[in-house]
Amino acid sequence: MSTEKTTATIKLGWVHPRVINLLKGLTRDQLDGRRKADKFVEDTHWKKDPCGTIMWHFEELDNWIAGEGDSPT
Repeated sequence: MSTEKTTATIKLGWVHPRVINLLKGLTRDQLDGRRKADKFVEDTHWKKDPCGTIMWHFEELDNWIAGEGDSPT
C-alpha cells in the first residue's frame, strides 16, 4: 500500500459573485465598487454573461490580490 499523497487542483474560472463572497469574503458591493472605480479589467477579472450578470474570474482575482497579472493603467 502506497502512502504517497496526490494533490488535485480545481480551477473555477468564471463564477457568480456569490461564489466569490463565499470563498473569498468579498461582497457584491465591494466587487461592484472596485469594478466601477476601474480597479478590475473587463474580460480579465470580470465580464457580463449573455443574461447580463457580471461574472468574476476566480483565479484572476487571486492574481490581483497578490499584485500580479493585469491591472488598469
